[in-house]
Amino acid sequence: MPEHGIFDSLWADAVAEYEKQTDRKIDSDNAFRVFGSLRDLEDAIEKRKDHFDVFRSEHRKIYSALAKCIDPMEPLLQIVQKGIGNSPYAPACAVFGAASYLLQACTSVSKSYDGIEELFRQMSNITVRLKEYEYKNIESSLSKKMTDILACFLDIIGKAEAVIKRKRFKQWARTVFLKDDGISSAVARLQKYVEEELGLLIALTYGLAKDVQKTAIDTGADIKNVKADLNDLLTNQRSDRQRAFSEADEKKLSDALKTDTVEEVTREHVGNLEKLTKGTAAWIRDDVMFQAWEQEKAPCLWVFGKPGVGKTMLAARTIEILQNKYPQHSDIPSLTSVSYLYFKDDNPKLQDCAQMWKTAAMQITKANDRFKKHVLATIEKKQDTFVSARRIWQQLFLDFFHEEVSSHSFPSLAFIVIDGLDEAPQAERVKLLTCLAELVTRGPNQSKCRIQVAVFARPDVRADPGFETVSFRMQERLIEVTPERNNTDIDLYIKQRLGDVSVLQVLKKMKATKEFQTLAKQIYNSVQSKSQGMFLWARLVFDQIRVSSSPEAVRDSLQGAPKGLDDMLYHVFKRLEVDEQMHQSYLKELLTWVFCAYRPFYISELFVLITISAKQHCYMIEDDLRGRYSSLFDMTGPFVESEGDQEQVLINEEDKTASEESDFGFLDDDDSRHDKDLWDESDHSDDDDNENQMQTRDTAITGKGEVEKDTFNIPYHWHETTVTFSHARIRDYLKTEGDPSTRRWHDSSVVPDNLNTARHDIVLAFFQIIDTNITDTHGVYSLKSYANVNWIKHLVEIDFCRIPKAAAVQLARKLSTLFYGGQGLLRTSFEACNEFIKTWFSVSKFSTLVRKIIGDYVEDVDEDQRSWAISAAQSARKLFQPLMAACVRTWLNKKGWDDPNYLDKSERVVWIIYACSTLTDDGNNEGSVEIFNTENGFWNIALDDLESLANIEPVPKSAHFYAGLAWIMMEAEEDIYTDRAVEYFKKALELLPGGWVAMEGLARCYGDNRGEYDTAIHWMEDAIRSLPQTDGLSGIDFYLETRISDWKLQLGDDQESVEIAQISYEASKGFTYGTGTASDSSILRSIKHYIEALYRTGQYTRIVELLRDLDARETLELNTSLWTIFLQYQTDEYYAGDIFNKLGKMTQELQDDSLHEIMKASVKNVTYLNSNTIADYQPIWLADQLAEWQYYYAPDPQESVEIWEKIVTLVDQSNEVVQQSQNWFRSKAAGFLSMIFFNAAKSNFNAGKDASVHVAKIENLAQHKQGGKRYYRASYPALILGLWLHEYIKAGEEVWKACIRPSVKQAIYMLSDEDPWNDQDAYSQLGKALFAAGDILNGSIAYGVTMKPLEDHRKVLEQQEKEQGIYKIDVAVNEPTLIEAEAREQQGERHNEDTSDHQTRETDIPFGEDIGELEEAKDSHQNTYEKGIAQEERSTGGEHIGEPDNNEHKGTNTGFDDAIGDSKAEAEAEEEGDNNDDDDDAEEELTESVNIKYAGFVYRWTCDGPCKTSLSDYVELWFCRVCRDYCFCEGCIKLLRRDEIRSRICAADHPLVRAFPITKEADELANALVERRFEVQQKWLDALRRVWEE
Repeated sequence: MPEHGIFDSLWADAVAEYEKQTDRKIDSDNAFRVFGSLRDLEDAIEKRKDHFDVFRSEHRKIYSALAKCIDPMEPLLQIVQKGIGNSPYAPACAVFGAASYLLQACTSVSKSYDGIEELFRQMSNITVRLKEYEYKNIESSLSKKMTDILACFLDIIGKAEAVIKRKRFKQWARTVFLKDDGISSAVARLQKYVEEELGLLIALTYGLAKDVQKTAIDTGADIKNVKADLNDLLTNQRSDRQRAFSEADEKKLSDALKTDTVEEVTREHVGNLEKLTKGTAAWIRDDVMFQAWEQEKAPCLWVFGKPGVGKTMLAARTIEILQNKYPQHSDIPSLTSVSYLYFKDDNPKLQDCAQMWKTAAMQITKANDRFKKHVLATIEKKQDTFVSARRIWQQLFLDFFHEEVSSHSFPSLAFIVIDGLDEAPQAERVKLLTCLAELVTRGPNQSKCRIQVAVFARPDVRADPGFETVSFRMQERLIEVTPERNNTDIDLYIKQRLGDVSVLQVLKKMKATKEFQTLAKQIYNSVQSKSQGMFLWARLVFDQIRVSSSPEAVRDSLQGAPKGLDDMLYHVFKRLEVDEQMHQSYLKELLTWVFCAYRPFYISELFVLITISAKQHCYMIEDDLRGRYSSLFDMTGPFVESEGDQEQVLINEEDKTASEESDFGFLDDDDSRHDKDLWDESDHSDDDDNENQMQTRDTAITGKGEVEKDTFNIPYHWHETTVTFSHARIRDYLKTEGDPSTRRWHDSSVVPDNLNTARHDIVLAFFQIIDTNITDTHGVYSLKSYANVNWIKHLVEIDFCRIPKAAAVQLARKLSTLFYGGQGLLRTSFEACNEFIKTWFSVSKFSTLVRKIIGDYVEDVDEDQRSWAISAAQSARKLFQPLMAACVRTWLNKKGWDDPNYLDKSERVVWIIYACSTLTDDGNNEGSVEIFNTENGFWNIALDDLESLANIEPVPKSAHFYAGLAWIMMEAEEDIYTDRAVEYFKKALELLPGGWVAMEGLARCYGDNRGEYDTAIHWMEDAIRSLPQTDGLSGIDFYLETRISDWKLQLGDDQESVEIAQISYEASKGFTYGTGTASDSSILRSIKHYIEALYRTGQYTRIVELLRDLDARETLELNTSLWTIFLQYQTDEYYAGDIFNKLGKMTQELQDDSLHEIMKASVKNVTYLNSNTIADYQPIWLADQLAEWQYYYAPDPQESVEIWEKIVTLVDQSNEVVQQSQNWFRSKAAGFLSMIFFNAAKSNFNAGKDASVHVAKIENLAQHKQGGKRYYRASYPALILGLWLHEYIKAGEEVWKACIRPSVKQAIYMLSDEDPWNDQDAYSQLGKALFAAGDILNGSIAYGVTMKPLEDHRKVLEQQEKEQGIYKIDVAVNEPTLIEAEAREQQGERHNEDTSDHQTRETDIPFGEDIGELEEAKDSHQNTYEKGIAQEERSTGGEHIGEPDNNEHKGTNTGFDDAIGDSKAEAEAEEEGDNNDDDDDAEEELTESVNIKYAGFVYRWTCDGPCKTSLSDYVELWFCRVCRDYCFCEGCIKLLRRDEIRSRICAADHPLVRAFPITKEADELANALVERRFEVQQKWLDALRRVWEE
């Protein structure tokens, strides 16, 4: 074999062993590319020393030991590199990369430092003499020995890292590494190799040879080339970095793609990752079929396997492998997306193909900005994208990834992993297969579509229609999951589960080693041999033996366990049957409900359902689901553990080593696998004692006395915890055994033996729920909603040919009663009216079934219903005629003006009447069902049609008829409807005077619809006087008064508005919030209007008194004041009153701390952020608002810091969906925290104290971690970190620029696309980034473009003043000006030393007592990038931007003069040409309609100071270089410098830049964009790119 081949093989084996130990791939990990020497490693550690905070003194010691160990080996690294030739694993990079990971592992287990230090010192004693090889060349035989030494060294590092991760919970000792068998033997092997090397050295007697220096230089050049290639790749990827989309775009995207399926899929994946056994399923990575698919040699990969073999876990591992290789995060540039989908047969949210494609699209938008733009464009241009799964697939996926290949040199790539396709309904499977067929069957003339789909399913899907089109083609790749493939994984799974066996835990504690090992071997061999590669089988066995009380009981269970999955399930159910008979339990009912559910039931719902069906109050249901039934069911939700459980968890943590591989290492011995004598020691005694113990435990639990039904409070977490089968195979088993025609076993009493009969009983149970208040009694309102919506779906599943006639008659009588009464059916619509309309009026299937059942048993229904039943069986309109009548009566019939039903104005029933009115006799609908949505406005129903609906059933034309009809017309809000409503309200009063409802309606017509507030107030006052004094209408008066207060404000009657609002609020004190009645809403509205009225009149002290009163008012919600409730409702527009801004301005005006105590208490009472609430909008919004108020106005912002840190932590720890949806709040919190930490660091720095703690916090906020690497975000924290490193620490240019570069490049990318709507955001981001970098001139240009409207308005004012002879402009110099704090000069400019080396600081401007006397600054230094942009432009003859006549200011030249001159000349030439060519007029008009670089400028900036300057009256605007987006007008900057702004906005010593009036260059750039001279912008951006490229 050639020498290179020998060395390659030796080194490749070493790398493979390291990868096996660490589960890490060297060739795909960047850490193994960036370290070429010991110096590189040390530099990286120093840069990240905040992440090695536990190093302290140990940092120096451990690094010293490492250096002594590795330094002598550096010559060997070069020698071996030369020997292994073209191997992809460079020894230097591999060794130093491995060392870096070892150090990172140490930071997680600080006690490991001493052990690592000792290990390195031992190794350094061995390697010290290898330094002699420096500058030498050696023979191949010695090179081989060098390779052995390095391979051994890499092996030791890998083993040490594995020991740290494996033994982190143990007590560490200094010699723990050297006592480890694997490491000690490896160290000995290293010693042996070095000794052999010395002997070989003597034998060869080689002398000095050619200097090895050249080899080192060559290797360094190779590494440099690798780095260059890598940088090129990252540069191309970063060009597509996530752009800043507007809030409207994000909402549009969310509305189109985000569904419940998105969160369900993420939740399913997170759960699967938690279940994954370490090391299992990794074999797929090395499978040739998988590799071919990953390399795009085939678009589809099919992974088939029988039930229970672990396909879902294999899919989860596949996703993990792909995501590790292609990180999926918006902060990490990547054009390769990895999305995943899970179909589940017991979750309706995971069964729809269209929703799945939406989910995949949502996932891809997170990582691929190009795709995100494509989705937005598709939504805007195409109206039919979401009409079907196939259309989604075509327009969102195929169109994009096909276009990518033809239009980009680096096209996007998508991996889509689909699990459980066999669990989807067949119709949905066919849809998905049809979509995949379009991917696979692309013609030869079609360009490649870079979508790679992997499908994990049972082999059954091969029989689906359309499968043959997708599969069995030349491009297909197929993997069969067989028992042989699973052997290793089953082995790992068994070893993990052995640690859960209680008997083994006890034996280990007792140090009964022989008994422990014997029993462990017996379990291992039995499960391994019988499982046949099926994880479900193994799980069922372990769930049985886990709590066995003796080794004998364990052995009996193992010997009784049959082979085969169905046989095992039968065995499990038979064992449970004995237990069920003993406990008179409810397993059969539990299995039935979970099997038949259309969505997973909550524990609380199952509790009520079993109460109905089994007549048992199953108070122990949660314990049973987690214990006896854990093999069959999974629970998902916030579990609450008892104290005993928590103690047991602590014990298990202490004894966790029992489940580690090292504790069962003896199982790997060959003689332990098939020891025939293992079973001879068992006496096979039965486990009656154990069962008796369990029975005694249950008896003790239930023996405390029967709990009365009405005293049992269902635990809150039962309402949030769902129950599903632990595996889809259990559902299959029950389906087979629940059908008498397919049942195999007939002797199991716990398995539902007739699912058809069970479905009949389910429908009857739902009728009971509909007819009674059992769900309300237990507070399980979700079950009532489920019954109302789904009873008909369960009815459809019943095969009436296979149930007794008596059962069918029973259902027919129930149906007849429900529909004949009308009112009962109407009640089922209250919880979900839109779903009700969709079910009964969009399709005929359900109404046809009901009519058939009633018709078949018409002779058995009640006699008074029979005549109706006969006609209903013939006509759907007749079937729903009682419903129509009930709706009309509810709407238009009332007992009097004092009828409490007037609190519901019947909007929903009007939509039901409208939908029903368009129904045909066969149950189909003549109209569009989309218009029947209750969220639509009533203007969608023609005025005459509303009249017709009111007359569709005969009702008296009473005052209540006209009042009810008029109210619906009033809500249409349009003039013609309002006019008719006024007419009918007045007619109602004529027929029956004193109608408060009609008077309120007239008031709303005049006030809300017409704006005639005086007339509205008159009618509302009459309505209040006419209110009946009854309990049913209590609280309505102060609700009506709040509207008067609002209308008074509209009229400008502020003081009278206050008086009315106060009367309303005082009246609200007669009611307590939390009753769930109309008074709750009225209370909150009265508070809102009272605060608004007081605020409008400047009565701030009374507002403070009101808040104290609210804080003292109790509610029916536990420990919650009315003030807390009011704050929580500030996300609801109906109650929101901009309260936080009002309180902030009040604090500034009051000049005292009267609000601080109230708000401090509010922070504690209102903020309830945790892992369960972080995904919701209201809690995080409220917490953020309170934190912001505390930051600006409280004496100490510490509570704000705590809230914002909690937001950042919770969002970062959440799943991908939450991270994306709450990213705005996370960014805002990080921004405020960064400002706080920066100011603290600056204070310490100026005082000569250590600022590293605060800087470390900023860096943590500025970075995102993915895998083993951290990336700077395009964010404010990264910008302020860059400013700190640049101007305070004087770090190297590449160090601080790395922080700012992502923001600059992202902004340039946004400005380079053809989407003008994001350009305002991009210019703002670019201005902020360049200001942070010290590039004041270009930053001013960027900011200046955003202020074009202000500049235009300023010029208009100048012209008007000139014409009027009042020319007075305070600021005439159109160039950026920067001012710094006088305090900094007084401190001796501590951090501005060495300016000759760091020419990025602007000259500070001195100022005196009056900032108005400031002299305009003329910068006397070179701009930030004189050696960058300016130098390049000088070479092309460009002039400096903003350079004054005296040439004192050396600005950054971006070539504006050339670009503008050329573009203007071209524009004039084009204009002249256009005048001579009339044929192009139409085309020119078309072009003018779309400007891809200009979507219009808006008034973007307002002063953040306390002034009340009009938006268009600013003379100057000064921007802070430190704070995020703070600017101040010419007046407020004086207050800021004198520290006279009370809120914590900016600081007197922060540097600010005057960016308005805008510079000449900014004005010309904006004009060029409007005039479509885009080359001006392009030249400027190109110059910036060259400065900021890596």
